[in-house]
Amino acid sequence: MEHHVYFAVFGFDHDPQQLDLLLGQSADDYWREGESYSDAVPEALRQENRWILSSQLDHTASHRDHFEKLLYKLQRLAPQLSVLDNPNADNPDPDNSLWETHYRYGIGVSQYFFMDEPAFYLPADIIDGYKALGFDISFDQLGIDLNNSAQPSSKDHR
Repeated sequence: MEHHVYFAVFGFDHDPQQLDLLLGQSADDYWREGESYSDAVPEALRQENRWILSSQLDHTASHRDHFEKLLYKLQRLAPQLSVLDNPNADNPDPDNSLWETHYRYGIGVSQYFFMDEPAFYLPADIIDGYKALGFDISFDQLGIDLNNSAQPSSKDHR
């Protein structure tokens, strides 16, 4: 199984690197609206800006390791995460429109299964860690059967 876990901030119009100042940390990756996804398909363009913090583990590391590493990074960032919900709360510069932006954010998981029955387990302490940071945890998996029709599955851990 190959996968990665990341935290992304999106839905804003300014340069994503400006979020480094707001959050007090550089992102692991930035997406800019209009940039090409890859050199292989240059006409495929990104549709929005994103600021991305990832586990930075190898794609073959376990789900638990990915979630645990990202949780550790987000826990260190916890005091700044509230700024995403209420950017004007600690505004040191009333003339800077960056502080007036309302951000959308969440945790994403990309997974690639090479087996018939994909499954993964996360212990309660990791789920509780994300809940303590204010994240609702739910998992939606979409699998393709042999007839290429989508088979959704959902698990909610709120």
